[in-house]
Amino acid sequence: MNESGRFTFTLLGTVRGWRGTGELPLAGPQQRTALAMLLLAGGQPVGTEELIDGLWGGQCPRAAATTVRTYVSRIRTLLEPGHREAGGSRLLVSAGSAYALRLPPGSLDVTLAEQEVAAAGEARRRGDPVRARMLLRRAADRRQGVPLTGLTGPFADTTRERLTQWYLGVLESGVELDLELCDARTAVTELTAAIAEHPLRESLRLLLMRALYQCGRQAEALEAFGDARSVLAGELGIDPDPRLFEMYERILRSDPALLPEPAGAAPSAPGGSPPAETRAVPVPAQLPADTGDFTGRDQLVAELTGHLAESAGSAVRVCAVSGIGGTGKTALAVHVAHRLRARFPAGQLFVDLAGVTENPASPHAVLGQLLHALGVPEPGVPEEPAARAALYRSLLAEQHMLVVLDNAADAEQIKPLLPGHPGCAVIVTSRARLTAISAHPVDLDPFRPGEALDLLTSVIGGKRVLAEPAAARELMATCGYLPLAVRIVACRILARPGTSIADCLDRLSDERRRLDQLRTGDLDVRACFQLGYDQLDPGQARAFRLLALPESETVSLSFAAALLGTDEFEAERVLDDLIHAGLLQSPKSGRYRYHDLLRLFARELCARTDPAERTDGALGGLLAFLLATVGNAYRVVRPGHRIAELLDETSAAGVEFPGARAAYAWFDQERDSVLQVVRQSARRAPLVGPAADVLLGLDPLLERAYAWGDTVEPARAVVNAAERAGLAHAEAAARYLLGGALWQLSRPMEGSGHIERAARLCREHDDPVVLAEVLNVRALIAASHDGHNSRSVALLNEAREFQRVIGNMSGEANTLGSIAFAHVMLDEPAKAAEVTATGLALYRRLGDRMGEAQTLIHRGTALRMLGDTDAAMNCYGRSLELSRDLGMRFLEANLLHRIAEIRLIQGDPAAAVTVADQARALSHEISMVRTEARALTTLGRALAALGRRDRAMLCLRESVAIYRRLGLAEVDDAERALSELAAATIGQPVQPPRVRPESPAPSSGGTQG
Repeated sequence: MNESGRFTFTLLGTVRGWRGTGELPLAGPQQRTALAMLLLAGGQPVGTEELIDGLWGGQCPRAAATTVRTYVSRIRTLLEPGHREAGGSRLLVSAGSAYALRLPPGSLDVTLAEQEVAAAGEARRRGDPVRARMLLRRAADRRQGVPLTGLTGPFADTTRERLTQWYLGVLESGVELDLELCDARTAVTELTAAIAEHPLRESLRLLLMRALYQCGRQAEALEAFGDARSVLAGELGIDPDPRLFEMYERILRSDPALLPEPAGAAPSAPGGSPPAETRAVPVPAQLPADTGDFTGRDQLVAELTGHLAESAGSAVRVCAVSGIGGTGKTALAVHVAHRLRARFPAGQLFVDLAGVTENPASPHAVLGQLLHALGVPEPGVPEEPAARAALYRSLLAEQHMLVVLDNAADAEQIKPLLPGHPGCAVIVTSRARLTAISAHPVDLDPFRPGEALDLLTSVIGGKRVLAEPAAARELMATCGYLPLAVRIVACRILARPGTSIADCLDRLSDERRRLDQLRTGDLDVRACFQLGYDQLDPGQARAFRLLALPESETVSLSFAAALLGTDEFEAERVLDDLIHAGLLQSPKSGRYRYHDLLRLFARELCARTDPAERTDGALGGLLAFLLATVGNAYRVVRPGHRIAELLDETSAAGVEFPGARAAYAWFDQERDSVLQVVRQSARRAPLVGPAADVLLGLDPLLERAYAWGDTVEPARAVVNAAERAGLAHAEAAARYLLGGALWQLSRPMEGSGHIERAARLCREHDDPVVLAEVLNVRALIAASHDGHNSRSVALLNEAREFQRVIGNMSGEANTLGSIAFAHVMLDEPAKAAEVTATGLALYRRLGDRMGEAQTLIHRGTALRMLGDTDAAMNCYGRSLELSRDLGMRFLEANLLHRIAEIRLIQGDPAAAVTVADQARALSHEISMVRTEARALTTLGRALAALGRRDRAMLCLRESVAIYRRLGLAEVDDAERALSELAAATIGQPVQPPRVRPESPAPSSGGTQG
């Protein structure tokens, strides 16, 4: 059962897992170890004793079997959340006292890698070393670090060593093929890195000596032997393996047998062309020179060479390499073509199709050039385009010819240039992805960080890079890892021997002048981008500029439509045009992004071309869309709340939501983008008011996501801008959000000033709806300072009465939740139960499930204090069900903690430990530090009750430290528990656990608490 997508697990590095594209929360190291044991069993049963031995060996705890069952249960729920309702697990099944994890094929990286190694062996036996090398590289690339990183125990230690030795064997087999395929330079790079990690492995050093010799670096090969001898003598006190001595002597006498044999000519097809010596025209060899310092792209090179070299039946093998300008498409195509020359004895044709210039080459003209290259004299070249294409295909029939079509404009330009005979192969490069032709697509992204550093090192030398490693890495990031930009800065540094990498980085640090620095000679990043921009029509050019305005990494289709002032259908058409021009990327359906340098280029054009009124208008249109959208979300998340009335001041159409879950899903996807737009709009005076309204409308979405930490800086920016502009409503709304966010983050002192200022502004400027929310937060902050007392209750009753006067039923219900909690804290559970009954009735009348979930928490606490733990558990259970259904993880963390407390009261400390630990882990994950401290206190008490005093002391000390750091009164309870445990440790009996209520979870008023 896997409703959300196929599973993927990785063990060749950190143990991680995904369902579809979403990563699974795999919990702690021991649970991950248990999962790894089940995964590596390949669907075969793993017994409980085997799991215990693998986790602990001879040092297993007394409750080891129970712990193993707990781990298995958690893994089962993680994989199949609904397995109980579905009648049991289909993936992790029990077999007596054993368990078998039966995942679909292709779920585990270790299995995939082993299959690739086996396939490589078969390819090598068939005489296809290129494909074998590709498969071995793919297998080796699955390793993402030390296998089973972070795991401990006998199984982890043994398996880590086994997988490491397996990886080294794969690496060595791949290097042997590199040497066979005359790619000794790649072998040297890989071996150098591997030896640094495994300096005592002599087989690696043996291969390095041979690879250096094949590179023509005989002296370094001999030096490598000396290094091996020194390391082995120093570390182990032994001499090298006799094979190393033998290799040393063979290199010393320049043994020609160490060099690869020249590749034989590939056989021509049956009935093929006569030998080259008998042809009247030289074999075409039009490839430009290969790049002398070509680096990186190892996997893509192997993929392309493997695809182009393999038999394709009756079809011509075509590879289409696409990517934005400056990614090195031509360099890659030429490099691959040179590696394949021996497989295409009829020759290599190369044409620059000038696809990003004002005058792309016409297929008619290109066919004429190709026919001349194939020996057709001018009079014999037909005039008709169809006749030219037919003659071209006829001449290539029965030939093994490689054709490189560089810089194509579109599919229509290249279709007439494709051969018809399957013995031929074609490499096409284009800024657009050529989906209209049958081709193997290769999307060329910028370099990975290591590849960029390799290119820098190959140009300026390793010593300069090693002297400034941090600056070099930052410089590569500043270049966006774009190969063209990396080569330019490398050339600039090389041309100035006295210039440091840090100097170059400093010159690039100013974004306004960065593109000016990225040019040298005929290499120019801006000019490269300008070629594509010049092909745009006015509408496309306007879109290219304006879409770069948002500072978020990506924009959605709906964002783009709002920015451009059009509907999504038209916006998508324009965006597709920009993707085709190689000026925009679409990492996944419905989302779009620029390369960092392309965004700078677009903003540079925008600043030069578009007046402030136009850019303010575009961002204003986006804010209007966001305001309409968050208003729609507010109405479905907090039905009946009057804040929604303040969000209707726009005629724009926003996203409509059928229910709260849809609104939450939208915000999960767009949160970073929305907050970036709010922050950015605060810098533009005409947009401050709408930005504040959007911020106000985000309140319930921020609450559910518990995204207060991300909200502080955007809210602060709006507060400052609104205050400067004298916008009272905007300032009050932003201060309310900021003060409430700071309270949520356990920074009440910092939030107090903002709330008091917001209250004053609301009263002075007649803003009762916002004032009602502000009054609730003010009461909660007062309680955070001094604990709940008669003053805080009076403030809450004042806030409730104000909500009732203005007719805000939703706000009243929220405040009732806070009042209920105050009664809990004042040891008045009967009053709390009465108040929660009223609040629940209001929320159910409104259809507010989130409010209902939160009020049930307070009601459960009141009932627990009245001694009715069963009724309390019913409230908590229903609230937990609602919270998980709505995806409110902050509530889930609070509920788990409360359930742990009840388990402790009921005399089940073992269950309390399990649930409290879950609460601690979840609250830590979502940065709910106050809840984490509470969970640690409960966990410490439960552990103490089980006699596990050492860990209990650690938990309670950590809880006290958090409370003290936050300045919260709840520290008293944690310190009391710690003192009781310390006293028991020196001989006094442990007191029965005293569970006191804690501060409330944030309730449906969002920042209101």
